[in-house]
Formats: sequence, structure tokens, C-alpha cells
Amino acid sequence: MSTPPRSQPPRVFLLHKPLAPALRPETADRPMPFNTNVSVSPILPKQKASTACRECKRLKCKCSIGSGTTVCDRCIKNQTLCVFDLDEDMRRKLSHKRKLNELEAERGFLQQLVNTLRDSSDDKALQLLGLIRSQAPPAELQLYIKNAMTDGVRQQSPVGADMYDRTRSPSNTIDFHRPSPHRALTIKRLHSSPVYRVPAEPWTSVTKSDEFVSHLVSLWLTWSQPFHNWIDRDLFLRDAQAANLNSQCCSPFLMNCILTEACFYSDHPEAYADPTDLNSKGLHFYEEAKRWYDRMDGQHDLTTLQGCGVFTICKAALGKGEAAWWHLGQLRSLAADHTETYSELAPLTPEGRAATNAIWGIYNISVTTSITWMKYLATTQPDRPLLPCDHGPAETWVPYPREASPVQSHIACVFNNLCELSTINTDASALVFGSGQIPPPDSLPRTLQKIRARLDGWRDNLPECLTPEKVTVPHALTLHMVYHASIMNLWGSLKGPSDAAKAGTEGMTFAAREVCLDAAKSVVQLLRIYRAKWGIDYMCLTTVSCLSTALFTLLSELGDLGRKSAFAELCVVARACSRRWPLMKGLMRMLQLSARKNHVSLLPETHALFVDFEATIWERHDDERFKSIYPNFCI
Repeated sequence: MSTPPRSQPPRVFLLHKPLAPALRPETADRPMPFNTNVSVSPILPKQKASTACRECKRLKCKCSIGSGTTVCDRCIKNQTLCVFDLDEDMRRKLSHKRKLNELEAERGFLQQLVNTLRDSSDDKALQLLGLIRSQAPPAELQLYIKNAMTDGVRQQSPVGADMYDRTRSPSNTIDFHRPSPHRALTIKRLHSSPVYRVPAEPWTSVTKSDEFVSHLVSLWLTWSQPFHNWIDRDLFLRDAQAANLNSQCCSPFLMNCILTEACFYSDHPEAYADPTDLNSKGLHFYEEAKRWYDRMDGQHDLTTLQGCGVFTICKAALGKGEAAWWHLGQLRSLAADHTETYSELAPLTPEGRAATNAIWGIYNISVTTSITWMKYLATTQPDRPLLPCDHGPAETWVPYPREASPVQSHIACVFNNLCELSTINTDASALVFGSGQIPPPDSLPRTLQKIRARLDGWRDNLPECLTPEKVTVPHALTLHMVYHASIMNLWGSLKGPSDAAKAGTEGMTFAAREVCLDAAKSVVQLLRIYRAKWGIDYMCLTTVSCLSTALFTLLSELGDLGRKSAFAELCVVARACSRRWPLMKGLMRMLQLSARKNHVSLLPETHALFVDFEATIWERHDDERFKSIYPNFCI
């Protein structure tokens, strides 16, 4: 059966109006006569931006801007910040011109650098070489050259002076300080693969990137964990990879604490809570760790103990010394409760070994901090046997993210000898700082002589694999630095000239100063080995603390040429560490202010370092951030 054809609507021929420009919005609703001679200005058409703003790029949508405006329509509608980054405009002509200008500026800077190294004195050339080795950004090198190139040097080298003047012009100055979130795909990042794989979920809500979390965990297990060793690597990785919130050796609190500290070792933009704020490293993980910490009330499990230990280190790393000291006292009580609660664990089981290392590790950090801050903290030596140093073939270490062959980790050797050093420092802290006041000069030297005999016996009995000449891992060098830093802190209490003069012990005061200076020079030598083997980027916080102790020790003893050279070398390393560690940033400021207050003239070679530090690193609100209780015993 056929369907009838549909009826077609009748055709209506309309008389179209002549084309006219579009009306303005404010006149669009008014009636307009057909034939009119009124002139109406047209709406200018929307223009597609030559390069999209960052918000439109993020949303992957078209970016349109009106004539005469600098903000796109979408950002106006959504009331968001509209940023056009011309460096991201990759049109051929503009890109080539910009690239040519950058290459010219870099070429001029490199020529200026070569001329400065050639024409400068040996001391200044060595300081500049030290800055280069510390991976200082080109802007800091330019500033150092600017301050180091005196009028006399410019007269001796007209070519260098002309190159200096041309490279300092605004058109040839490269903006090296501008933080950029578009630094993800560096050569280092492309060729380095995390040593350990860990999922992001369910451990943290800060990021969903398994690759980034694996990167941070690999950094932490490479540069921080081998020295403290209070977290069993294998058990932690086993439970972290299982992604089970009810696991025994991993928890969200512990994981976020680890990720917070690991951010200080990372250069990835994701390590910053705000990629444009250089002071925001690790703060996003830190805030999440704080939220988990506030939820824990009365928990005495292993991951809580371990997480609180890492959390205390994070507090100290951020320059929150007073809060870190308070947490350290709580940590000591938590370790005692854990020891009583889980005393029945068999020490030879994996979980028992992990608990033993955690208790000893908390004890070590408590004693080391007590000596470093010259404040007494009552600690009791754990009543648990130390684990043997078996040097198993599976115990290897690789300097991630660098490519290198695995070497024996020596983690157990370093840990056991650190525990023995802590037992000596426990007695030393009680004798020197236990009363809250420094003992009188007539009895303190005899006390320190007895302590020194025990410390030297510990050093002489170190196994061959931990001697400085045969060290193959960085945590072994850190162990030696802790030994020398302990000597500087203990003998620094004898350096006060006023009491010594009254008691007639000027000779003992002089001897104490020499002991401290020898220890500081030893730290300088150990840092040279460290830098030659592994560079300066991945020093753990304990190494940075020993560095600062040596720096303050040498500050008041700059009369000798060798001490000047050692102090200048430490300033270069400390300046590099201040870019990573907020604590070192605050200690550099403390050093600078201490020199001014006590009328100590800093070396000319280090003047540019502190000028750049004050101009580009230290900010006005950092005075409120830095609440350290580090002692200033050197002056």
C-alpha cells in the first residue's frame, strides 16, 4: 500500500532587506526604519589569538580576543587570570627571532665567562669554578662576575670589559630566574627511569601520577633512607606496591611524609605546590601529611612511629626548628611505647628486624639532634641487638637519577656504627648539656678529654669499608661528618674567651679552638670527596647540618689563609644547598647577620655570594618562616 505524498508548504517570496552592518548591542532592540540614512558603527569581528592563553591551552579550546583588549573572552566570562606567554608562541618567524636573541645572549655570556676565568686572579677563578660546579644558574654567575670584576681588572682586560658591558645590557640579559611550569621534559628527566615503582593511589591525593611518585620514592630511598635506615626498604616497597591501606609497613601518613622530604631532592615542577613559587617545595604533600597526623590519636603502630620520624625531619628541613624539637620529644615517647607494646616480635623475622631498626633509628636522630642543637634530650639506649653486617649481594646502591653501576650499599655497616657513635654522644650530651648550663672551665676540659678518647676509639675501629679512602656510598661520608660535627659542637663550648680568661685556662681555650678548626677542615675535605663522586644536588639534611656547623666554626677564625680558602669553599656549597633546603637558606641568613653583628668581615671572594643571596633568595617574609633553634656558638 503506497503512502500518499506529503503536502508541500506553499512557497512564499519575501522581499529581502538590503544588507546592512550589524547593530551595536545597545541599539539592537530598537526598531529601525527600512530606508534610513543613520550611520551605525559595526561590531568589529572577533579575532583568534595568535597564541592561546594558558587557561585556554589547559582547556584545549579556541582563544578569541576582542579588538583593543588583552584578555580573551573565555577568561573574561570565567573571571580567570589570562596570561599570554610569548615564549610559547612557536610561529616560525617570531620563534626564530627569539631563539636568535637567546643564542646571542648565551654566546656573549659564555665569552664573558671565559674572559673572566682567564683574566681573574687564582682565588677569584677558583671561586667562580666552585660556583659552576655547584650548578649555580647563569644569572648567579653573571652577578658574581659583575661584583668580582673590579675597575682594575676591567682596565687590564679591555676585551673582557667590553664583553661585560654588552652582556649586561637589558636586551642581552637572559631571564634565568623566572620560574616556569614548562620544565617537565628535561634531558635528565627523559633518560632517567625510577629505580622503584610505587602507585600514587591510594597513598596520596596530591597527584595521580605513578611516575612522579615513583620518582620521589626512588630519590628518598637513594639519598635519605640509607643513612637513617629506620624504614625497611623491602617491606615498605612490598606493601606500597600492594596498594592495601591495611598493610603493616606502609600508610598514607608515612608515604606523604616521605614524599615531602623527597621533593627537596627533585627538580620536577610537580615538586612545588605552586610551580611559580620557589618556596613551595613539598608543601602540598606536607599539608596532606599534617591532615593524616591530626587524625591519628593513640596509634602506636610501626608506620606511625616511622612517619613521625620523617615528619620531624621535614619540620627541621622547612626551618621550623622549635616545632621539630617538640615533635622529637613526642617521638621519643612514641618509640618507648612502641618498644613496650611490640616487645614480643621475634627479632629475626622481617617485621622484627624492621621494628628494631626503627627504634634504633629514632634513637640516633634524637641523639644527633641533641648534640647539633646543643640541647639535652633524655634518651635511653634501646635494649635490642643490632643486626649483622652481612654485605649480601642483594644489598646494592645506585646513585639515582644518574646512570651508574650498582655498588655494595653498606647500609647495615653505616647504621650499626652510627648507633655506636650515638651511645657515646648520649653520655657526652648528658655531661655537657644535661644541667642546662655549660660546666665550669675547671671540670669541662677533663670531661671532654674522656669523651675524645671514646670518640677516637670509635673512629679507629671503623671497618675498612667505611674508611674515607675506600668509601663508595655517600652515607658513609655523612657518618664521618657527624663524628667531626659532634667534636665541633662539644668543644665549641670551651671557646668562650671570657670565662676562660677568668679561670686562667687560656691554653685550654686555644686547644679547643684548634680541635674545632681541625674538625671543620676535615668536613671540608669530606665534602670535596662527596662533590667529586656524586655532585652537590643530593646531599641529605644531616650532611647539610654538618656543613653549617663547619661554616659557623670557621667564621670567627678567618685570619689564616688556609681557613679563608676552606670558608670560601663552604660558602659556595652552602649557597648551592640553600636553593634546595629552606633550613640552609635560613642558616645562610643567620651567618650573614652574625658577621654583621660581631663586625666580622666576610671574604671578598664570598661577597658576591651573599649579595646575590640577599637580593634573589632571601625574602622579607622569610624572617617569619625561619624559626630555627640552631646554636650560634662560633662567635
